[in-house]
Amino acid sequence: MIFIFTGTSGSGRKTVAKKVCDQLGIKKIVSYTTREPRPHEVEGVDYHYISRAQFIEEDLKGEFFQTAEIDHIFYGVKKRKMHALVEAGENAYLIVNRSGANRIKFEFKEKAIRLFIYVEKHTVRERLEARGESYEVIQHYMDHYTEEVTYRKDCEHIFENIELSHTIEMVKHTIEQHLLPNPTA
Repeated sequence: MIFIFTGTSGSGRKTVAKKVCDQLGIKKIVSYTTREPRPHEVEGVDYHYISRAQFIEEDLKGEFFQTAEIDHIFYGVKKRKMHALVEAGENAYLIVNRSGANRIKFEFKEKAIRLFIYVEKHTVRERLEARGESYEVIQHYMDHYTEEVTYRKDCEHIFENIELSHTIEMVKHTIEQHLLPNPTA
């Protein structure tokens, strides 16, 4: 199974994904990006950080399963990483936007489960301000909120992340249901 965490920026989807999947032993597929790492981010854990030129070169070689450009920054998932885990029969998760989620769902059909995590717009702003994010980062999140939140209707599961520990338990329970063997198979 591939568990696709998507949703609104600032909703806690990365935190929820990491905590749940660490508990369940589900491996993360780390995406690539051309943006600079933020102070708290770690190479190979949050993203693989590469230059724009390297990203374009690898994209032209067909190495990416899916790419997206958001505000002049490239993001992508490598084909070999996706297929290696699936071929090995391992469960995996990743965090992507709606176009990435759609691409993965199209390719892997019922083996791909989209989990949409969101919070209300005012909560995103409050969380970002409490974290000390810059005005520019906060405005970026606010500018994309409406576009991001409308995707929830297309996902298999939707979670409003009001209280983190409750959301983690709900998501964990949902994923566990997908991991149970199908008695009719």
